[in-house]
Amino acid sequence: MASNPVASGPTAERVAKNIERVRKSRQLHQKDVSELLKDVGRPMLPTTVSKMERGERRIDVDDLVALALVLNVSPLTLLLPDDSSQEPVKLTEEFEVASLTAWQWGEGQRAATGQELRPVVDYGPGGDPTTNAQAYENQREFDREQTEYVALARPEARRRAENHSVIRALNELRGLIEDILDPEPGADPATLAARGRMAQRRHTQLGLGLEEIIERLPPARAGVPLPGAGAGGQGG
Repeated sequence: MASNPVASGPTAERVAKNIERVRKSRQLHQKDVSELLKDVGRPMLPTTVSKMERGERRIDVDDLVALALVLNVSPLTLLLPDDSSQEPVKLTEEFEVASLTAWQWGEGQRAATGQELRPVVDYGPGGDPTTNAQAYENQREFDREQTEYVALARPEARRRAENHSVIRALNELRGLIEDILDPEPGADPATLAARGRMAQRRHTQLGLGLEEIIERLPPARAGVPLPGAGAGGQGG
């Protein structure tokens, strides 16, 4: 007996819209996408591409990867919203997060679950002990989920590299700059200024760390350029 088809959820609907959005931004017709898909070994008729964009044909993971290849985007571009803010986005029918969190989750920066599933409470001095204890447990649970997420979010070699202090400083600098360039509505100017000063300190820390890494490089042999050097042995 055939099983009932699974109804499309919010991610399938978002992928369909993103395919059309990206295709049009690339100035491609559905026939063009069909031809490109043939080249990567995932042939589809233009009518099939049209049905995908209208949500009339389910898109499996092999379709998704092939479409991301021919549209020259990350699979995340098709899976996630064209937005990186505090606006909520549904990942399933029963689970939603801010679109910024969705992107951080997709990029391997943080777990999608955690504090966003629980009320944010103030457990400062003088607060309700019961509330304080709950907030403490919330934080512990978030930290546990985050640790589990990071453990498998990237290949082991990348995890080791990204644990380096220079990479951590770079990631923090990036986050600070993003906060400054795209602040939340009503953000306090004093807070933004403090983030700017913190970004400057992280930039200095990053430079010092890079100097230390370069000093540890083995000396270049005659006629062998350093990694990243041009064909003539001169760095960029």
